[in-house]
Amino acid sequence: MAVISAPLTLLLLSLLTCGLWPLTGLAQDGFAPLSVFQAEESGQRRAILVGVDRYSDPAFGSLRFASKDARYLAELLADPELGGFQVTSYTDGSLSLQELVAALQQWKQTLGPQDTALVYFSGHGMRSTDPRRRSHVFLAATDSRRSDPLHSALPLLAVQEFLESLPTQRRVLIVDACFSGEGKVLAEQVELRARSYEEGKLPFSQRLREHEAQLYATSYGRPALESEELGHGLYTWHLGQAIGERFDEADMNGDLVVSVAEAHDFARAHTMAASSGLQVPMARYRIVGLENLLLSGQPGSRRRVAMAMVSAYSAPQQGIRMMIDGVERGAFPATVLVDPGARLVEFRNLAGRLVDRGRFSFRPEQVYSVARIRDALNGGRHQLALGYVRYWLPGAAYLSLEVPVADGLRLAYTFRFPSREPLFRRMGLMVDLDLGRLPSMASTRAELSPSPETILMVLAVGPILRVDFFGLVLSLQPRLALVNLWRSEVEQPYLHWTFAAVGGNFALGFRPHNRVSVQLQYAPMLFDAPLSGGITPRVELMHRLGGSLELGF
Repeated sequence: MAVISAPLTLLLLSLLTCGLWPLTGLAQDGFAPLSVFQAEESGQRRAILVGVDRYSDPAFGSLRFASKDARYLAELLADPELGGFQVTSYTDGSLSLQELVAALQQWKQTLGPQDTALVYFSGHGMRSTDPRRRSHVFLAATDSRRSDPLHSALPLLAVQEFLESLPTQRRVLIVDACFSGEGKVLAEQVELRARSYEEGKLPFSQRLREHEAQLYATSYGRPALESEELGHGLYTWHLGQAIGERFDEADMNGDLVVSVAEAHDFARAHTMAASSGLQVPMARYRIVGLENLLLSGQPGSRRRVAMAMVSAYSAPQQGIRMMIDGVERGAFPATVLVDPGARLVEFRNLAGRLVDRGRFSFRPEQVYSVARIRDALNGGRHQLALGYVRYWLPGAAYLSLEVPVADGLRLAYTFRFPSREPLFRRMGLMVDLDLGRLPSMASTRAELSPSPETILMVLAVGPILRVDFFGLVLSLQPRLALVNLWRSEVEQPYLHWTFAAVGGNFALGFRPHNRVSVQLQYAPMLFDAPLSGGITPRVELMHRLGGSLELGF
């Protein structure tokens, strides 16, 4: 067995990832949010497929169908009537780590900026834990050593970052490997091992670029099964069925092409059914809008359809059920079809409890993420507000005969917390900046001249709770504020004051649109700054009343 030294392995991996994140940068992460794109497919479809059956280390069991899986998928992808890919395949069952890295690098040189790139691997997966108890996962080459994956196998993170480095507009990664540490097993033997598998989270690269999809035959800690009856791995077999023989079933929206989302949905459902739910395929997408990551069918034959699609595989949406106009349309993770137009949308958890509810307009042919819809129903993940405010300061503390009144502008930003729990989704953090002007006023002390014009600036922050009902929004916020009085003259017992205030902000808004709110706010605040110039402060109360327009995004 050839042994590759640690320095050589690190050099190979640095070449593979083109100087991206080092191995020590592995981290555990959730799924990436989805984003919109409308790019039309052009250029070539190019794929590289690798199947590794044989291993030099006797600690690995030989696989029966990994290379066969790669050949099977390569034939379907190369078929001009189906995938239409230009295929490079390594399917003799044996490929060293050095040969694998060289093959990927050589294939990368064939890609152009308008191409669609697909990378497929079938073989053993491995996992290890470093001294800081972080999980690392690897793809095993023929000469990999099970006892030393760090120096003899290919980190999945390096493959993900290699995908990111490709000079193409569209990228797909498909991995049919097991990361439970035991390797692939036969589906017919699965009941003997079912209790030994533990659910986990696959360590991911921190980044996922637009126009990119990553498909995994199984979840971290669960098996990737091979079937003697099918003569293939379960997931690859059903993914191939979606591309070829069962194209019509996989083409959910009837547009005469099978997208990555449609193919994965089909393969996922049939894989879970065949394994009695033990093997659970997973995916990461950044695909919303008109999906152009196609695995089968030609763009030129794609026909316009009147349906929209809703898709979600991210962790916060797991187990969420969607109702459209009172009719249940599906549970996530999945992709479901929705009639276009303005619809009453409800999301409920597994217990049937209402999570989000509101009206949302669906456009034909578009793909929407559940996260995007839920954010829209709640006014958006981020909100910006611009409006008018009026402050009243206590006249006695200000040493004025009249109540000091400052008119000004308000600018606010709110970030809402992402969560599957309804209560936490209604919470967030809001930052306010108010800027106003206090006019000159006569003093209560004869020896003092009238107070000069004063700039009032208030910066406030605090958590916020928003409750929506019948188009109205009630917001409650405890707040801590930093108040600054900036004087234009010095003939006072004090010049400029900066002091803290605590209080609350109560707002009632009307939402004519999901992402638009017109609000009225009232904020009483307490402070104990000695504005009168004395040395003994006392608690005083000031008031703020305002109105603003808030936009969500």
